[in-house]
Amino acid sequence: MITDFRIGDILDPSNSADIIIGMNDSFEDVQGIGLPFIERIRRTRAIRLGSVVTFDYDGERQLHMLICHRLGRNGWVDAERHVRYSLDWLNQFAPERQYSIVDIGTGRVGKRDGANPAVIRRAMGNSHLPVTLFIFPELAKARVEMRMPVRPLVVWDRELGPAEIPFAEAA
Repeated sequence: MITDFRIGDILDPSNSADIIIGMNDSFEDVQGIGLPFIERIRRTRAIRLGSVVTFDYDGERQLHMLICHRLGRNGWVDAERHVRYSLDWLNQFAPERQYSIVDIGTGRVGKRDGANPAVIRRAMGNSHLPVTLFIFPELAKARVEMRMPVRPLVVWDRELGPAEIPFAEAA
């Protein structure tokens, strides 16, 4: 459920909540928040739609990637279902944490590949996980600053369950 809206940068240190973003199932054509993370992960198995990949973001907050779409035309079909399912899983997995979420589907790839942000937002609102929705100002530039090494933690799949992700050094 969306409990609050904020206009601004979800990465700002004043946001002490975990960070949730949408991600494609191939981890390709990524810019912004997810880029430093996907370059440092060695996959233990195929990552499928509906999975959640969790990283230690800065020692306090975690970054959760909801694997909710494919790249290309029609790649966002059923994205809202994957978002809702993943948020509800986070609510069961770690309900004691605080969560913030980007406006999934409104970025470069979502616009290019035909995402429906209104439907995805409705799925966020219908989920059981309380989140603060961050709307990024159009003119602002995303900043990605890593203050410590990225440490992948776990990938969760609804059929295969959780698996730890071994850390692979960046190339």
